[in-house]
Amino acid sequence: MSDISVNYMGLKLRSPIIAASSGLTAQLNRVAEFDKAGVGAIVVKSLFEEQIVNEAQFLNDQSHDYPESADYLHHYLRQNSIDRYLKLVSDVKETVSVPVIASINCYSGGEWTSFAKKIESAGADGLELNIYSLPLDIYKSSTDIERGYLDVVEQVSKQIKIPVAVKIASTFTNLPGFVNGLKAHGAKGVVMFNRFYSPDIDIKRVRVFPADAFSSPEESLRELRWMGIVSALVPGIDLSASTGVHNGTIALKQILAGASTVQMCTALYKKGATAISQSIADINLFMDTQGFKSVADFQGKLNYANIENPGKFERVQFMKTFGNVK
Repeated sequence: MSDISVNYMGLKLRSPIIAASSGLTAQLNRVAEFDKAGVGAIVVKSLFEEQIVNEAQFLNDQSHDYPESADYLHHYLRQNSIDRYLKLVSDVKETVSVPVIASINCYSGGEWTSFAKKIESAGADGLELNIYSLPLDIYKSSTDIERGYLDVVEQVSKQIKIPVAVKIASTFTNLPGFVNGLKAHGAKGVVMFNRFYSPDIDIKRVRVFPADAFSSPEESLRELRWMGIVSALVPGIDLSASTGVHNGTIALKQILAGASTVQMCTALYKKGATAISQSIADINLFMDTQGFKSVADFQGKLNYANIENPGKFERVQFMKTFGNVK
């Protein structure tokens, strides 16, 4: 029998399939189903920095005639939001038998970073930081933006003992260099990549509206290239593939490119826990067919450092492909 267990940020996972942060991982009945299907870990639905800041600001706006009351409500709302999230983490931990990773969706450093210690106390086995702010300041350099990420990671990592992963976008100028910086500032894992809600335009009604929130399998190809490159150039940090992981075949490709784990989201909305069990069956079949005894036997086997022609991961290959089309 093949051993499909993996090590992710020092956590022993029974399988490389992780249930990504979503509305589903805030539902105890659903995480129980994922656990039964063989999931390796659960990333609990994110707490947003805006949840605390914006709701408290709303109360302040409504209570401007009573500043003392506003201050009290601001503190109460903030603490209540925190307590609800801590309870969710604790409840998920009690419901499943696998590691539970909490998640914070943030865009800046500051007071909220002290909240990480409370997450650790609630029983989380790890913490995933989803850091992103849309860069709109034309006078702010890319170096300044990256420094903001690194400062947040360092602040949080120094406060807790559980491992920290960072979920990032693919838009950094030097992605391997940035991942290396995250590692140097305390990150034990990097999730590639975040999939943001995108605007679309309705030309009939002449309006902007949200594009489809669900990913497609084809989107995994972007991750595949960078997974192959980053896993080769930045050793010593665990990488998790996110976006477009709809089945076991895509999961296997990402692991061959160097991923330690893969995260499923859209597939869970569309297929439920079956997406996990089917993917695990696919991984087992592949390993039995190819003669691999453990995931470590083939992880990164086809990354940038291990294939005969590394240029297949480079952009120039795109030009060559279309240049040969007749």
